[in-house]
Amino acid sequence: MRSKKSYFPVDTTAPSTLVASIERRVRFEEVDTLRMVWHGRYPSYLEDGRIAFGDKYGLSYQAFIQHQTAAPVVQMHLDYLLPLRFDELFTIEAALHWTDSARLNFSYRLINDEGQTTAKGYTVQLLTDTRGEMLLIVPEWIKEFRDRWQAGEWHR
Repeated sequence: MRSKKSYFPVDTTAPSTLVASIERRVRFEEVDTLRMVWHGRYPSYLEDGRIAFGDKYGLSYQAFIQHQTAAPVVQMHLDYLLPLRFDELFTIEAALHWTDSARLNFSYRLINDEGQTTAKGYTVQLLTDTRGEMLLIVPEWIKEFRDRWQAGEWHR
């Protein structure tokens, strides 16, 4: 059931994707009457993945605030493959894909404790200033992050 196709074009000259993960347990307030996670909860799980990613690689919400930059989600896609159920342990993987544009391309996988992919998807976030004006030029601090990435400072 798991597709090998990437949500984003693969550039063989670009650095490998950077990945961070976090483990979670399905809480009672996240499930419906069938004890399955309600589909509207999944965007929060993607955010949990982005927070873990930001903490690991220096793209935290605090860094964005400090640098007066925002990255609103402008596109989101989710594929629901298997249900997650109340009290189940699962892992959220967030992977950032290389782009030269002023945006962040994340893909996600949610994996249950049996190693099965239960959901996958992606988000696209545009870089803006704090007024919401789209940035056409990548901010210097993001360029520095990308330079470190391209230099191989982080490994998957």
